[in-house]
Formats: sequence, C-alpha cells, structure tokens
Amino acid sequence: MDGAHVYLQPAYILQHKPYRETSLILDVLSRDHGLISIMAKGVRQSKSKTAGVLLPFSLLKLSYLDRQDLKLLVDVEFQTRHELTKMSLYCGFYVNELIQRFLHKHDPSPELFKRYQRVLVELAMLTGSEVESCLRSFELDLLEQAGYAVVLDRDAKTGLPVEADLLYSYMLDEGMVEDATGHVEGSTLLALAQGHALTVTAQQQQAKHLLRLMLAPHLRGKPLKSRAVLARVMHYL
Repeated sequence: MDGAHVYLQPAYILQHKPYRETSLILDVLSRDHGLISIMAKGVRQSKSKTAGVLLPFSLLKLSYLDRQDLKLLVDVEFQTRHELTKMSLYCGFYVNELIQRFLHKHDPSPELFKRYQRVLVELAMLTGSEVESCLRSFELDLLEQAGYAVVLDRDAKTGLPVEADLLYSYMLDEGMVEDATGHVEGSTLLALAQGHALTVTAQQQQAKHLLRLMLAPHLRGKPLKSRAVLARVMHYL
C-alpha cells in the first residue's frame, strides 16, 4: 500500500460513520495534520476491542497509514476522556460540527487543537448560562485562528474605542460600526473583547446573534444541524 506511516498522532474524533459492513470512517481533528478522514477497518465486528475507544471527546493517539485522502487506521491508544453530559454534550457536538464545517482538510493548526482541548475541559465543568460565554469565546478564537478575527472594542470606521452605552452593527469585511439602530450594545462588545462572562440575558442573546453573523460567510451556505438541536435543548432547560 502506498503512503507513509504516522505514529501516535494526538487526535480527537469529531464524527464517525459506518462504512460497508464492519468498518468506520472517522472524521478526525489531529494536532499536526488538521482535519483528516481515517478508515478503521473491521472495528464494528463483535470481537473488536477498538470500537469502544473510538468515541468523540476522547483524546487519542492514532497511528495510521498516510494515504492521499482517506487514511487507514493501524493502531489507537486511549489517553483521556472529557465527560460531557446533558447540555454540555450537545454543546460539544455543536463545537465538533462547527470545526468540521469551518476548517479545510489537511490544514494544520496546533493552536486550535489546544483551544479545542480547552473548550472540552470548560464544557465538562460549566453548567447553565455559563456555557453561553464558553461557546462565544470558542467561536471568536476559531475566527481568529482561521484568520478572520474581528476587532470588537473599536469602531471600524472611526477607530474610536467602543462605548458601553452606545449601539453597534456588524459590517461584513469591516467590523463593528456605531449605529443608533444597531442590535449590539457596546457593553456586550467590551465583555466579548475582554473575555468576560456574559451574565445578562440580553448580552447573551446579542452575542449569539453577532457570532452567527460573523460565522455565516464561512459555513459554506448550509445551516448547522447541531445548532437547531442545541437551541431546542436550551429552550427547555
């Protein structure tokens, strides 16, 4: 078989899909190779001991044959699992889908890999409205790592600092602009820029709407399935 071997690559499985009768196709975020697809042969057989390890939110070390597009799994070593439950679990699936849709395959981003690890740790500890701030922070970091960062604490047209009691609108390819009919308060922008928790419901709603506008151009025109599910879950909590 053509291709070099990659040994013990730190990675997380974002999604897995059945392949033929006994195999899986793994969509993986790896530390040094970015998003990759790996075929895990025979792991759906009843005697396989590997299937129970190949789960989302577990840090693994994968060894695989590095073929051009679809890699071939050779071995896997379990490292640790982030225990996500209830709402944090749905948030984790949202983050996974966001990464899959946002990033290009085979584009390494070790810093994003570390940031993904951190958001899983945070989601495992947070409850209730705290997860809103956690998700917004990750979305902003994802934009920054991909080269689409937006300056939140300065008016894009005037260069003046954002003022807490003014309203602002998001202008694509420009940034935040003061706008008397805007839907984002300056206080919300400053909280996001400084990494502060969004403790007020109005700020949480404004930040969610703002980040959707920022992310939309990079999602290839398709809605996120996990976003609709997460919205329903949060509605009933």
